[in-house]
Amino acid sequence: MSTSVKFRSIVLTAAVGVLIFTASGGAGEACVVPDNSTGTPNLPPIGCTFICPNEPFMIITGLPEGNTIELDGTLKDFVCCGDSCTNCSLSLASGQCETAGGSLGGHGHCFDATLDLAVTGTGGLEGFSRNLSVPVHGEVHTGPRTPGEPVQDFNSVFFRLTGELFGDPDFCTFRIKWGTDYNLPSPGHTTLTELPSGDFAVDSFFDITYEIEFEGCPDSVYLEDLSGTTTETLLMETGFAECRPTPDGTACEPTACLDTDEECYPVCVNFDMATGDITILDCNCGEPNDCRVYIPTGSGSGQACMLPDNGTGTPNLPPIACEYNSPNDVFKIIDGLPVGTTIEMDGTLMDFVCCGDSCTDCSLALAAGQCEMAGGSLGGDGHCFTATLDLDVNGTGDLAGFNRHLAVPVSGEVHTAPRNPDDPVQDFNSVFFRLTGELFGDPDFCTFRIKWGTDYNLPSPGHTTLTQLSTGYFGVDSFFDITYEIEFEGCPGELLDGYSGTTTAATPLRMMAGGPVPRCVGDCPPGKVCDETVIVNCNDGTLKICCVPTRPSADLNRDGIVNFKDFAFVADQWLTSGP
Repeated sequence: MSTSVKFRSIVLTAAVGVLIFTASGGAGEACVVPDNSTGTPNLPPIGCTFICPNEPFMIITGLPEGNTIELDGTLKDFVCCGDSCTNCSLSLASGQCETAGGSLGGHGHCFDATLDLAVTGTGGLEGFSRNLSVPVHGEVHTGPRTPGEPVQDFNSVFFRLTGELFGDPDFCTFRIKWGTDYNLPSPGHTTLTELPSGDFAVDSFFDITYEIEFEGCPDSVYLEDLSGTTTETLLMETGFAECRPTPDGTACEPTACLDTDEECYPVCVNFDMATGDITILDCNCGEPNDCRVYIPTGSGSGQACMLPDNGTGTPNLPPIACEYNSPNDVFKIIDGLPVGTTIEMDGTLMDFVCCGDSCTDCSLALAAGQCEMAGGSLGGDGHCFTATLDLDVNGTGDLAGFNRHLAVPVSGEVHTAPRNPDDPVQDFNSVFFRLTGELFGDPDFCTFRIKWGTDYNLPSPGHTTLTQLSTGYFGVDSFFDITYEIEFEGCPGELLDGYSGTTTAATPLRMMAGGPVPRCVGDCPPGKVCDETVIVNCNDGTLKICCVPTRPSADLNRDGIVNFKDFAFVADQWLTSGP
């Protein structure tokens, strides 16, 4: 169950001393009913279901001390009984559910339904297990509402409900009832919220005082000679859609929160640094700026980038064995082609090699096999390397159907700003100083040259964030906004014969490696902070990252919870306490 439901349960229990009875077609599912063409729906909400996920109905009186019978209840299968309704104070037409009238000056509603009960004995009755289907007749009264309004909010009351079993082998008598007409107070409230579809979401609750009368049958193994009448209370609720993760863990359910100013957002996630995959574990309803987990755009792409510590509290760059991709755009050849025709190339920069003193087109004096050294245009380090620019080529317009794969050898140089080794998060600007690559002997492109970088007056600024992990590795989140230039000439006798030109990117193309770690963002009530906590799962090395509003405390670690900002990870322990 999500945090939001737990919080709501706590408040209601404190106020009325009842148990929670949540509803509508299944645990935490919304209750949606159609407009009856007058700008409001008919009630009761046909097709919705009430369940009891936290506590059951109880039989206590008439049982030996220490014994109870718990009945987990589901109220479902509402039917508009109309003029055939029994025990109804209203004059309804055939098949009708509601009419003007009732004790609250709005409408009255009569219906038949089924109260399904999963029966379990405790104490000396342990082993007693049954499923009962009790036919019930009910009547609800509601206050006035204004059809046509997008939110219709009004009081309601369970006026009466009765149900009885006949011919059961264990219960020779089983009667249940509740309602103000029986001096069993059952007030409530209903909110109808119009949806974009024109249907209405129903959120309705009743503080039920119920009475169960029973007598065991002479041949019942468990209930012979037992009888009594128990009166208890519970909260029945329908239509509150639980703020929780979707079944696949990729998002929070699009729940309509109780407060229309709130939204359902993630507060706890599982993060796999090896793949970049993020699974949402818990969600909560809150205002737009409340404490929550921020899940970066592009996360979960399966392209995480991790580098080992080089022994100085930081990794070497460029990120060897990682890849830079352009997930949102493609390289393009436009100039030199007919109007409306392009050559589009989905690019991956990969297979980095530290070329050291054999690097061509490098402004740094690197030793053999070395990738980086102090220097460069940003006052930090410079990095030279060779790599491969993999291009999946597709023609459009007149060149539709032209498909190729090109592997272009490139030489590159990147400059980075100063960073502080040993910092758990090292965040600094970077720039692609230069990159060049050329094909030789290609059957379609007799000339294919690509370049980018500030040294060629092709601005390519970027940024890099290194995030330290408990393993000693660093997660890399790096991007460059590349302004590239592609010069090409088609080969005689081939599809590109007669085409040539030089295209300079009109807008920068973003190339990215790795991805950011989910982080906590947002505000908290006065006196609290949005605290990031991380627990390491030793079974698979994933991280459980949760965001909770906590009071600043010097002894936060007493519960085994660690502050993500300090990256003091605790192994094999999961977050179990709340705010």
